[in-house]
Amino acid sequence: MTDATVPAILGGDPIVDPSHEPTFPSSTELEIGLLAEITNSKQWFGFGDLPPYWRTILEQLVAETTGYEYGIGVANGTLGIANGLSSQLLAKMRTEPGWDRGRDQVLVADLTHASAHQGVLLGLLPQLQRPLTLVPVDAKPDATMNDDIVASYLAQHAERVLAVVPATMYGAFGNIGRLCELAESHNVLIHHDNALGGAARYEGRLALTASISGQGQGKAVPAGEAGVSVTSDPEIAAILRADTDTGLPPGRLDNVPFAEMSRLASGNLRLGEHPAGLMAIQWLRAFHVRLQARENRRQIQELINDRSVFDVPLMWNAPTEAAYPPFFMFQLLATEALEEELGLTPQDVRAVWCAEGMFTEQGFTPTHLDLAWKHHAVGHELSYTGSKHVYDRSLLVHTKFQRDPRFPEWIRHMLEMIVVHKDRLRGIGDRVPVTAL
Repeated sequence: MTDATVPAILGGDPIVDPSHEPTFPSSTELEIGLLAEITNSKQWFGFGDLPPYWRTILEQLVAETTGYEYGIGVANGTLGIANGLSSQLLAKMRTEPGWDRGRDQVLVADLTHASAHQGVLLGLLPQLQRPLTLVPVDAKPDATMNDDIVASYLAQHAERVLAVVPATMYGAFGNIGRLCELAESHNVLIHHDNALGGAARYEGRLALTASISGQGQGKAVPAGEAGVSVTSDPEIAAILRADTDTGLPPGRLDNVPFAEMSRLASGNLRLGEHPAGLMAIQWLRAFHVRLQARENRRQIQELINDRSVFDVPLMWNAPTEAAYPPFFMFQLLATEALEEELGLTPQDVRAVWCAEGMFTEQGFTPTHLDLAWKHHAVGHELSYTGSKHVYDRSLLVHTKFQRDPRFPEWIRHMLEMIVVHKDRLRGIGDRVPVTAL
């Protein structure tokens, strides 16, 4: 690779051609054999006096990995948000009757998938049986919920707030520890939407409940559809179990401590054995690939800060504050220098990278811009300049590339090419949109 290489978007050969594009998800005969064994066993789910096997393994594996005591399998991550909040609310109303009176707001992350907001509504509306207001909170440069805004909002409106729901985004947890402290000091619920955390462990204070997702597309631990709710509170864990298993509390062979409790009015959110087993195997694979992802992040961090390579940093990458870095996708934020020094826009860079075979996107549409959800952002007098900045300037690279040992060299070469060919690439994102590549 040399600086003189012509970018693929200008007629050159792509760096990542289909013959050596990384595969995702990783799978071998192990996954095939596992699914065949479960199918032949005829026990495809656990229920009541029929304790599950693979679901229990997954639940304990995920809990211990992420730093919690108990894991409860759920059908997907969105339902994990729902039953995490529902269980917290039920426990709260038992110990503090009337606590919910006058509370009708939930602080949610502005920059996240809209299905997360659906999980919030599913978890709280059935218990409250009254209208609920979502308050989207602006994002920091790492795409996570701005904890300073949360602090300011709670200081003024805590008596109306039911819960805070931060989300892990693009390889960053955000300031979960501070958000937990704020929730405790203002006596509100807190649930961590950790769908994009993979097999990562946050070394700080943990939320009372969190939800993990194993959805197939792009997630670090795909399983088609699967998820795990986690907590360290045994009472919350028992309610979580009942909320997932059609109202039945944990039994004596459950990984959640046995509890005498009346049957809970609930749905059926339990996780079947096929997706549980598949997610467990993919979770174990994640222990290996996270090492490569961590090394790749280190090399790219050195690259974008190396003034001998680029006079001024063209990209910014959020620091990782986890002992085991999450690696759902790789976020690079275009700095102002990209336009000031090269005259290129983030959309130009996305178009160039996609032509090179590196799938790149802006990311989720912020709630305040989403046609189906933007009405939630009206009337709260909050600024969304941070979310807009992240959305406009982010380049998000699919996890399958970040796992590949060639990833840092690919990034280096593409950055070198846009510098060398900047004059021919200006405005190319408008002429050749990413969707056309």
